[in-house]
Amino acid sequence: MSKGKAKIINTMLFIFLLILASVILMPFLIMLLGSVREHIDIIIRGPLALPKIWHFENYYIVLSRYRFGIYFRNTFYITAPTVIVSLVFALMAAYSFVFLDLPFRKPIVLISTILGVMIASEFIMIPLYRLMNVFGILDTYPAAILPQLAMSAAFSALILRSFFLGLPRDFIDAALVDGATNWRILWSILAPIARPAIITSAALTTVWTWNSYILPLVMLPDPMKVPLAVGLLLFRGTYTINIPLTMTGTVVTALPMLIFYLLFQQHIIKGLTRGAVD
Repeated sequence: MSKGKAKIINTMLFIFLLILASVILMPFLIMLLGSVREHIDIIIRGPLALPKIWHFENYYIVLSRYRFGIYFRNTFYITAPTVIVSLVFALMAAYSFVFLDLPFRKPIVLISTILGVMIASEFIMIPLYRLMNVFGILDTYPAAILPQLAMSAAFSALILRSFFLGLPRDFIDAALVDGATNWRILWSILAPIARPAIITSAALTTVWTWNSYILPLVMLPDPMKVPLAVGLLLFRGTYTINIPLTMTGTVVTALPMLIFYLLFQQHIIKGLTRGAVD
């Protein structure tokens, strides 16, 4: 292929990707502009017009008057323990799958991790609901945390197992000869080495838990305990007519994870492929 043809193809590809990026970013632009405009201004001048007066007080109204501050707090209460505890269990599971001589190790890996990732939460929602009800924790934070924790731990265990499989076993055997226990090897030797995989797992679990919708919707009937994703639905159902406040609520819900994704995008992308590599 000549340089002229290659340049034309690259230019056309660049233009196509630019148009595609514009189409993808357009909803975010409409959302941001709509969050600082007046309702009547959006109706008259359209969604893409710049605001005549920037109404940043919409964010204060949404966070203080319409419970979004509470929804944000609830999301943190659900996300933080899910991420931390799921990583602890995933590290222990991955270590046992790789370095311990367990009977029926491969079937255990298949059942406890792969099936845990493959089965959608919607498929087992009714049994989960009844189980939480039997435990007496329905409409409490643990009812939303425990199922999400189990599914997140399964996927994180796959990522960490793949990472541990790439490590040489010699220094593990040397540590055992020196008298180190499995517990000491895991937390003092392997955990620091596995920091990239741990960050990847934490980033993915944070995004999934923050955006979790169906589990909190079913397990938390009390609207004062729901996270942002469910709170946005309740907000839209009550204040659908007020476009600026609806857009503001959408920004408050989506912006933290957009920023988080931009900061950890490399780890998230690695995590989407690492679990498939044995």
